[in-house]
Amino acid sequence: MPNSLGQQDAGPSRHDQDHDNSNHDHSNSNHDHSNSNHDSGSTTVDKRERERLDTLHAAHTLLLSPAHDELISAHLADVHRSGRRSTVLDVGTGTGTWAFAMGRQHPFADIIGVDINWSAYGVQDSPHGNVEFRTVDLIHVKAMVMDIPHYPQLVERLAVTLKPRGLMILVESSMSFECIDGTPSAVVASWCSSLRDALATKNSDIDLPRNLDRTVAATGVFTSEFFFQEVGCPVGAYMRSGSERLLRAGRLHASVIQPTLWRLISSRLEPGPRRRNLESLSDECARDLISPSSRYIQRLFAVYAFKRPSSDRLLPRHRHSY
Repeated sequence: MPNSLGQQDAGPSRHDQDHDNSNHDHSNSNHDHSNSNHDSGSTTVDKRERERLDTLHAAHTLLLSPAHDELISAHLADVHRSGRRSTVLDVGTGTGTWAFAMGRQHPFADIIGVDINWSAYGVQDSPHGNVEFRTVDLIHVKAMVMDIPHYPQLVERLAVTLKPRGLMILVESSMSFECIDGTPSAVVASWCSSLRDALATKNSDIDLPRNLDRTVAATGVFTSEFFFQEVGCPVGAYMRSGSERLLRAGRLHASVIQPTLWRLISSRLEPGPRRRNLESLSDECARDLISPSSRYIQRLFAVYAFKRPSSDRLLPRHRHSY
């Protein structure tokens, strides 16, 4: 296992190879559809949300690979060398794209996808039936911070399901935007400030994504060393040179910025003055964020932590990044 994954404010320019996000093949994997609210009828809103999730998945894969995939592959290979199949729990599976890709890449892994809403899920067939499990070897949590009011408690409960020496991965985007040229525009600053204030009334911390390492450490069940990635993703398509991965991720990001703003509002705020204020700002904010003359980034954070063997005592944590 590597002892660091890295911090990349400007983007992963060291890794310029392409990544194939088109594989939705779930052969050799099991999928437990653990939510009874899945509606087979697709609405326009559901279709847009599926498109948004798949687009962000492609952008995030560009930003986090290859280190992300290499760490997962190394961990599962260790499990498979012991002579047994591995079990992977994908929390916030969305359209199932990541789970399908895992099933294709790791034929000895059983993949279980769970979500709070199945409206974005694209495939209804489960080729091997449901999977019964009590513990898993790897837990992958992505883009759940907007939908779960008590995110640290989610991590604590998931940690109970993880086997000793199992791998927990948390991937979350910042809920605010940074101007790399200095001061953000008035409308972007107002939107971010209004969102922070609105979430505070719901006991939600807008800075939680950048503190994922503290969330993991607070459980008390993970080893003292963990791995961390932080990437500044262009919000728009303003880049004209530099990392090919950032160029592509920026273009993808720009195409879904408006529905992403809407999700930030709708997922946590009930109708009322604060929500109406954010809705009134969102169109202008989106135009400003993706303007060719603007220079904004949204940070993406990923933490990789290994659960301690049950006999280990907890030591002070150390965060590896560069």
